[in-house]
Amino acid sequence: MHNEQEHKWEERIRFVAKHYEEGRLDTDKAWKQFASEKGIRRTIPLRRYLLAIASVALLLVGITSLYLWERSKPEWVMVSTLPDQLKDVYLPDSTLISMSGNSWIRYNVKEYGKTRREVEMKGKAFYEVTHDESRPFSVQTNYTEVEVLGTAFQVHERSASVEVHVATGKVKFTAGQDQEKKSIILTKGMSANYSMETQDIELQTKEKPNYLSWKTGIIHFHGTPLEEVIDDLTDHYNQPVRSRTSIRGERLTATFESLPLDQILMIINQTLDVRLYVEK
Repeated sequence: MHNEQEHKWEERIRFVAKHYEEGRLDTDKAWKQFASEKGIRRTIPLRRYLLAIASVALLLVGITSLYLWERSKPEWVMVSTLPDQLKDVYLPDSTLISMSGNSWIRYNVKEYGKTRREVEMKGKAFYEVTHDESRPFSVQTNYTEVEVLGTAFQVHERSASVEVHVATGKVKFTAGQDQEKKSIILTKGMSANYSMETQDIELQTKEKPNYLSWKTGIIHFHGTPLEEVIDDLTDHYNQPVRSRTSIRGERLTATFESLPLDQILMIINQTLDVRLYVEK
């Protein structure tokens, strides 16, 4: 019995060896044909399946990171003025900013008003801030910051100083860098100046009646020393006014409304017998 079974296996082996040709049997093709006939769906190997899942996960992480980065990126709204241009700008909370010539302001529209209201600026601007205790308002220059809840004030940034005048309400004026920062509280009618040279804040005791003349168009002098007249005209017209003659204590009483600078200088020169001019 055992010998008979061995004989049958030998015959089968001889048959396979006789008819076998290398490369003739395509196992993958045979499997596909068999699976198609039997309705069998070939499964994906586990390794390829896991790699596919990992690729999708990495793609989702990348898309999410890009989305979050785009959302956190500032979206600046910037407004600027030409040297002789005045402009009024309303912020989203109805705060009004009156801008002088050769100035700019900007704010991040994505963050403005969420928890704070922050504006950056250069030049000169007058702020009429909408009152909101829950969202403090601040104005920032390179070296200073003015913080308020709701008030009206002016910030004038020059190359070597920043000056703040408070028309109504109360502000906190902070200036300096890092550990050298100093602060002062200013109320209605008060003003202060921060000097980059001394890195100190100086409280201004002398009244400056013309600090808003650029906005109102009216310059008023009442027994004003000529030195102050020159400074006010220089600030108002943003042009350097000089005197060709020595100043001998002259004082001026006059009001000018929306007049060109050359006409004002002609009137002052004839009235006080001086020689004021615009330095080119």
